[in-house]
Amino acid sequence: MRRLLWHEKEEVPLIQSTDGIEVEKCNINIVDGKWSPCNKTDDDVRRLIRQVFKKKMLNVECEATETVDDQEPFRSNEDESRSVSDKELLKSFDESDDIDIVNEDPKSESNESGDTVDIHTFISDNRDNHVAVETDLNQMQPDNFKLENMHDSKINNFTKENESDPVNDENINEMTSTIMKSYLQFREKEEDDMLAFCWLWDFAGQRDFYATHQVFLSKHAVFLLVTDSLEFTTAENQGIDFEDSAQYVSFWFDAIHCYWSTTKKGRLDPPIIVVCTNEDQFKEPSEREKRQKKFKENLREVLNKQEKKGHLRNIYFISNTEDSDIVFEEIRKEISSLAMDMEDWGKDCPLKWLLFQQVLLKLKDNNVPISSTKALLKIAKHKDINISEDNEVKQCLQYCHDIGTVVYFDEENLADHVILDPKWLINAFRCLVSDKIDNVIEVSDDWQTLKDTGLLTDSLISRLFRKESELKFDEHKTHLLEVMKRFDIIVNLKNSNALYMPCMIKSCSFSEVQKQFCDGNQPFYKTSWFCLEFKFLPPAFFNHIIAWYIKQYFVSVIIDRDIRSKRNALYRHIGVFDLDSSGCEKLVVCEGPNTIALQVWDLRMSNKTYEGLTVHLFQFVETLRNRYSLHHISYTTTFTCKDGDFAINRKTIEELITKDYMCYEHNTIHVSDDLVKPWNYSEKLK
Repeated sequence: MRRLLWHEKEEVPLIQSTDGIEVEKCNINIVDGKWSPCNKTDDDVRRLIRQVFKKKMLNVECEATETVDDQEPFRSNEDESRSVSDKELLKSFDESDDIDIVNEDPKSESNESGDTVDIHTFISDNRDNHVAVETDLNQMQPDNFKLENMHDSKINNFTKENESDPVNDENINEMTSTIMKSYLQFREKEEDDMLAFCWLWDFAGQRDFYATHQVFLSKHAVFLLVTDSLEFTTAENQGIDFEDSAQYVSFWFDAIHCYWSTTKKGRLDPPIIVVCTNEDQFKEPSEREKRQKKFKENLREVLNKQEKKGHLRNIYFISNTEDSDIVFEEIRKEISSLAMDMEDWGKDCPLKWLLFQQVLLKLKDNNVPISSTKALLKIAKHKDINISEDNEVKQCLQYCHDIGTVVYFDEENLADHVILDPKWLINAFRCLVSDKIDNVIEVSDDWQTLKDTGLLTDSLISRLFRKESELKFDEHKTHLLEVMKRFDIIVNLKNSNALYMPCMIKSCSFSEVQKQFCDGNQPFYKTSWFCLEFKFLPPAFFNHIIAWYIKQYFVSVIIDRDIRSKRNALYRHIGVFDLDSSGCEKLVVCEGPNTIALQVWDLRMSNKTYEGLTVHLFQFVETLRNRYSLHHISYTTTFTCKDGDFAINRKTIEELITKDYMCYEHNTIHVSDDLVKPWNYSEKLK
C-alpha cells in the first residue's frame, strides 16, 4: 500500500508490517483514473456541496434582480437536484498474504424530493497546487465569517457537552452554523477535474486479527490480494492454520466470495487483483518468466472449477524495492477502472445527507471520535441541514455506516452512540487483540489468564486501553465493549458478567479435551458427530457460533493440570457445555476445516435423541447469515461415527441409505442408522 501512496522504494525496507488495520486516503480522478494525495477527509464532498450551492447562488441572484433580495440562508432541501460522487473506501491488505480493497457507496434508500447529487456530473474540482482567494459563497448572510478563528472553540464546546450530556442546543446550533458556513465558501479559481474520494484500508495478515476484520469488510470494494510468489504452492487448504501462500490466497478468495454479487457484465463482484511481490529475487528475465508462469499454473489449480475464480480480474508481479512508480501507476488505474465499473458506482444521495456528513467528518477531524446520537439528532435538524425526522437521521447514519465513514447500529445497547472515527474503533480493537504490550502487562496474572482461558478481566481491559491514553478509550469503555459484543469479539458467560474473548483462547486438541472429562475408568455414552459442512466457513463465523452457545448454556468446568486449577472448557476451536444441572450430560461443539460439529457425551449411558440441538443450530446459522449479510454461505448436513474424525470422514444422508457402510477410518462395518438415530434422522434413511 505504501508504494501505491507514492512512498519511495528506498523507504519500503524501513516500514514495519501492519498491526491490526491501517487507514489511508486519496483522490481518484474519474476521467483518467489518476490518483492524487488527499490531506483532508472532507475535500471531496466539500467541493461537491460548494458546486451545488454556487449554482443555487447564481440562480437566486438572477431571481433577485427581478424580485426582492432574499436574506435567508441557502438550505439543503431546495427543489433542484444535483449529483455527487461520494465514492470511497479503498482497503488494502499489505502483509505478505493480505488484501487491498476499494469500497463503493451503496445506494441510498431515501427518495426524498430534496437535492441529490449524481456521480456522473458535478463531482469535485481539483484545487491542488493552486493558490486562490476564498469568497463566502453564502453572500446573502449579513455577517462575514472567520473560519480559522472559530472552528476549534465551537467544536471544543461541543466536545465538552458531548462528554457530559445533556445536549446544549445553543452550543450545537452555533457549532453547526460555524461548520456549515465553511462549506459554503468556494475558490474563485477552480478546475474541472472530477475526483472521487477513496479510503485505503490495510488489513493485518495475522490470524489473531481476523475476528475484527468482519466489522469493516464490505461488498462495495475492490480487493488487492498481496502474496509472496516465492512461497506459493498448491498445498491442500487446512482451514486458517496456513502453511503457505496458496492457502492464504484460497482463504481470502473464499472470504471475499461470501459477499458476491453479479456485475453488469456477468462477472462476480467484488473484484480481486492478485499482486505478487518479491520479483526482485529473480535477477534473470528468463527466471522471472518461468516463476510467473509457474505461479499462474498454481493459482489456476488452487481456483480450479470453483465459482470464486470469477472475482479475479488481473495478476501483477512487482518488486516493492526495485520497480519504478510506473508499475504502481498501472495498478492505480486498474483499481480506478474496476471501481467505476461496479454496480453501486454513481448512486444518488440526498444533498442534506452530505451536509450532515460534513459535520460528522469535521467533528472527527477535530478529535471527536464518538458522539451521543441525541447530539447528532440536534445537529441534523439545524436549519442549514434540515433533516427534520429522527427516522431519516437514522437512515443517513446507516448510509454513513454502510460507506464506512461512521460505525452505527440502531440496536439495543448500541443506538445511543455513534462512532465518528472508524480508525478510533480499530485502535481500540488493537489494544485488546495485539500482543504488542509492555512488559509489566505481559507478566501480569490477568494477561496470562486471557491467553490461557480467554477470560478478559475488567482491570486488564482498562490497562490495555490505557496503552493509547490520548484516545480516551477508558472513558467510552461501555460502548466499545457493546460493539465488540455485537460482533462476538467478546462475550458474556450465561448469567455472568465475566467476559471471554474467543479469538484469544489457546488451542487444544480434541483428544486432550476428551481426556479431561473421560480418563477411561468411567464408561460413557457418545453420540455420533452431527456436522454442518460449509463450502467455506468465514474465520469469525465459529466465534459467533461458540458465543451463542456460551450465552445459551453453562460452560463445563474442568481441572486444568497445566495451571493446577479449575477452568472453563473453552478453547480456540472447541467448547464443552452442560446440557443439564447434573453436569453428566455435555454438548461438545467443535470447528474443523469449513465444518461445525456437535457431539453429546452422557456419563449415565443414556440413549436419548437430540433433534432439538440440530434445529436450534440451523436457526442460529440462518440468523447469522441475515445479521452479517452472509447470504451466500451454504452447507450440507453430514455425519461421522462416534469415534471418528469429523474433519475427514463425513457421510451425507445419501451415502447412508444402505443398511451398513464401510468405515475406512476404522476398517470396519458400521450400521448406518447408528450415525443418524441420535439426531432423529432415521426417517430420512427410508
